[in-house]
Amino acid sequence: MATDGNGPSWGTVPAPRPVIALSERKLKSVRKRILIATLALAATLLVLGYFRFGWVFYRYQSAACKAQGKAYEERVQNLKRDARNRLRVGTQKEDVIRFFQENGLPVSFDKLQSEYEGTISTKGCAPAGCGSDDALLGLRVKVDSNGHVVAEPVVGALYTNCL
Repeated sequence: MATDGNGPSWGTVPAPRPVIALSERKLKSVRKRILIATLALAATLLVLGYFRFGWVFYRYQSAACKAQGKAYEERVQNLKRDARNRLRVGTQKEDVIRFFQENGLPVSFDKLQSEYEGTISTKGCAPAGCGSDDALLGLRVKVDSNGHVVAEPVVGALYTNCL
């Protein structure tokens, strides 16, 4: 072991390296790589999450359910068509009430809004996001003080228990 008068010498110790500031171009390059890596990670997590938890957004529909849903849709379309054709402006009160009865809709009169209305609960084949296949089907017809139709009838159809 050699001494230089100040104590033992273990060899030459390199001087500390000076901190080098990144140039603006290198800094942009690093930021760009970090952004790309973050986006790639997010996309990977989304894809894996969909495959792992995608079943939450899927609702199995049996053949019977699909047939029931098709029947519901046909009933809605038929009611819209028939209401438009048979409940024209000027149709009399008796014809309106008969139309409700022929279509299995309970009829009631709302004095405040001057309209006949009827709604039934039925079944269809609900889409994903609905808790059951329960559905509503309704009809509203605006009338004047004499009970004559004054506006086009409105058919409403929707699934209940949906998000």
